[in-house]
Amino acid sequence: MFNRRQFLTTSAAAAFPFIIPSRVLGAEAPSKLVRVGIIGCGRISTGFEIPNLMKQPGLCRIVAVCDLDEKRLLNAKEKIETGYRKGLKIAGYTVATYKDYRELCASKDVDAVMVCTPDFWHALCAAEALCNRKALWLQKPFTQTIREGRLIANLAKKYNAVVQVGSQQRSDHQFREACEIARNGLLGKVTRVEVGIACDKPGGSDAVQPVPSTFDYATWLGPTDPTAPYCESRTHSQSGYGRPGWITMAPYGWGMITNWGAHHIDIMQWGLGTTLTGPTQVSGTCEWMDRSGGKLWNVHTGYDLHYTYGDIDVHLCNKYWKGVKFIGEKGDWIFVRREMLKKVTSSDGGQDDPSKKKKNRKPRDMRALISNREDLLARVADWNSPLLCLKDDRATKLKVSTNHFVNWLEAVRAEDPSATVTNAEEGHRSTSACSLGHMVMELGRGKAEGASITWDPVKETTGRADADALMTPFARDQFDLRKTLARFGLDFDREVRG
Repeated sequence: MFNRRQFLTTSAAAAFPFIIPSRVLGAEAPSKLVRVGIIGCGRISTGFEIPNLMKQPGLCRIVAVCDLDEKRLLNAKEKIETGYRKGLKIAGYTVATYKDYRELCASKDVDAVMVCTPDFWHALCAAEALCNRKALWLQKPFTQTIREGRLIANLAKKYNAVVQVGSQQRSDHQFREACEIARNGLLGKVTRVEVGIACDKPGGSDAVQPVPSTFDYATWLGPTDPTAPYCESRTHSQSGYGRPGWITMAPYGWGMITNWGAHHIDIMQWGLGTTLTGPTQVSGTCEWMDRSGGKLWNVHTGYDLHYTYGDIDVHLCNKYWKGVKFIGEKGDWIFVRREMLKKVTSSDGGQDDPSKKKKNRKPRDMRALISNREDLLARVADWNSPLLCLKDDRATKLKVSTNHFVNWLEAVRAEDPSATVTNAEEGHRSTSACSLGHMVMELGRGKAEGASITWDPVKETTGRADADALMTPFARDQFDLRKTLARFGLDFDREVRG
């Protein structure tokens, strides 16, 4: 059970006064700096969020961190304090440490909260932050279940909160350019999309181990089964920051369908213009991990899923290139992945495999002015020369962000929820599509023909009790969104309905 004495570092509450003096924050006035608290100090946080925030000293300061693993908590604290003391010459800079995310979210010394926890903790932490009127950075996938996602999106709207989702591919120019090409009819009518998101491999060990004295494993299990025995393969490494086992271990994560799916399915929806809706049908099959010989991990491996968006077929398959391929009615297509944008016309026979090309080191900024479709096709045939703008003022122009962190921080400073390149509703919709794929996988378990579900993206229901049951949030004891909302005088069912 959470309580202040057990889970809040004794000095944390007093570590920062309400008004932070300029001698601590540096030359920038305190009112202009976003004070960020980070929940989760694991691989993604220490390798991505923390270093990227520290590159923006003119926009923010990291003032608090929270984790249930004391070693990781103190390591993050030291990393941040040392970086600010040495890099910004701020003597005596101190970061508050918490083990109870609720205390961090309630702190008046925090303006914005980053949630970088395992997937099954996203909704609890995000709801706490939003109900405390904090701006929010929420790592992908948006939430673990669709009902959780609807709640968080509705809370963000209710409180007019600035939210950025960790789908940072939207801040990489090649993804935006590919989506603009698809959205503006420059491939003709898009009739098909192919998405590849790789596969996880079986592994992990189910050998029971003693719980480390520095890790609050009982709380880490949160809303899931409290009797699950501890083993490092279920959680994360105690000796480094390698890929954690929970990513490939249901119910803590669903595997690649929501892991990398949250990136590439998001881009697919961006390119189709369906970021505020979803598919109407999902069907397919998958394979499950081999668990023989004491292997612990249990999520899917190979997958073959079809999504219906109007008359467009979106095919997810592990045999495809790892990325997103938009295909036009005449066979022209454009393929995009990180550091790559490749166009092939029907006259090429579609055989030019970009996965065999060398990656761009620094894609050239051509600022190409495209006057017509033929000119565009000629220019983007060279994958080293990506399209950067369309001449026609009537063209669909997607929101431009060149830095996901700066985009979020500037939106927080401006108190403008519309300024983030990925808002809460869009994050929910992209993850919902991933979740629907996972639901089909579960419903088709043990069936050679797999499974199929229809989806009403307005009412957000399948019309099937067995399928809709898979959208229900996990809940146990105090780890329950209903109880979280009740503390703020809110009713779960009412907030989900919006």
